[in-house]
Amino acid sequence: MSDRSDVELLAQLRDLLDGGRAVLELDAPRLDKPDSPVSVQAESTRWLYALVAIVAAAGWLADWPGVILAAAAAVAAWYGFVRPDIARRIRARVETRALFDVVLWRRLWRHGGVAIAEDGRTACRGPDGNWMAFVRARCPRRASGDGR
Repeated sequence: MSDRSDVELLAQLRDLLDGGRAVLELDAPRLDKPDSPVSVQAESTRWLYALVAIVAAAGWLADWPGVILAAAAAVAAWYGFVRPDIARRIRARVETRALFDVVLWRRLWRHGGVAIAEDGRTACRGPDGNWMAFVRARCPRRASGDGR
């Protein structure tokens, strides 16, 4: 059994990621579910409500041709702007919060939708993979000043 705590292992995982020895892969659609620890559902719903309102206004002002054009534009905006923006925000939350909070990181790992890759292939995927074993195998023990 290793004497390194999960906090130390998470710090070493950050070192691996920062040094380019590993890459974090995220499944944004899975991480945008309501039960995900890094999801903020208001990010999706505010856009959805706005796009629906635009389509409804087009129907009220321009009848069916306007509704069809507005709906097509709304779908294009949803997949061209909204979904990529949500994926970017999820990645930012993982990189700025989850990788610095071991409790949040454990919840995220158990949820799934996150993987650690190296050399162009996925090496460890949550929730089934063991991220701590991944880090232990790639990072030597840090020297301890207390002799343990």
